[in-house]
Amino acid sequence: MSYSHQKGLTRLHILFITLVTVVVLFVVLPLVLPRRTDRAPLTEALNNAKAIAGGLITFKVDKGYYPSDATRQTLEAEGITNLPPGKDANAYLAQLIVTEIIDSETYFFASGVKGAIKGDDIIGTPEKLLSYGENGFAYVMTPNGKPLTDVTSDTPLVLAPTLTGGSNPTFDPNPYAEQLVYGAADGSGKIATINKHRQALTKDGTPLFATGPGTFFKTETPIVILPTKTK
Repeated sequence: MSYSHQKGLTRLHILFITLVTVVVLFVVLPLVLPRRTDRAPLTEALNNAKAIAGGLITFKVDKGYYPSDATRQTLEAEGITNLPPGKDANAYLAQLIVTEIIDSETYFFASGVKGAIKGDDIIGTPEKLLSYGENGFAYVMTPNGKPLTDVTSDTPLVLAPTLTGGSNPTFDPNPYAEQLVYGAADGSGKIATINKHRQALTKDGTPLFATGPGTFFKTETPIVILPTKTK
């Protein structure tokens, strides 16, 4: 009888330990294992950034410069009337659509970015062409509405996801697990890292928006122009 009683207690003890272990693993493992992310949104955004960069290259060949205040004036003088108002990224990047270099608003969708929606390709009026949410990419220029001119093959032209713009931009680390996607001046899609200060870094750890000799922007001051933020 004593042996059976001890044996029963041992089995209960083992069962209790097993249950406790399962509960502990269920709670702790998600905290210690590397975070797994769905790469589909990042891949889609990267492909779209690449497509936009390719469009910008073609636009520059056709018009002499990337989209800017000057090219807008030229297009309007040619009879274009449906460019969005203002000087945000939507207004500049819409120049790629009105020139039919890019044939769909859906290329400007930054998958996974808060507020981003796929374009409906209704483009006949300034209010409908790349309207709120239909463009998730910031556009890189120089001050006073002028385009980049002094670039390297790796210079970012469009990028996502952004938080703040200007000459000292910050980026949202959440949509792509602390990664930034951008379309480069050679027409490729690239990825940078977003650090704890929400700055973008190159592969060697240099700030993406550093300036001076040996940087992507050389002698120019890059200005990040944000997408439309309000309806």
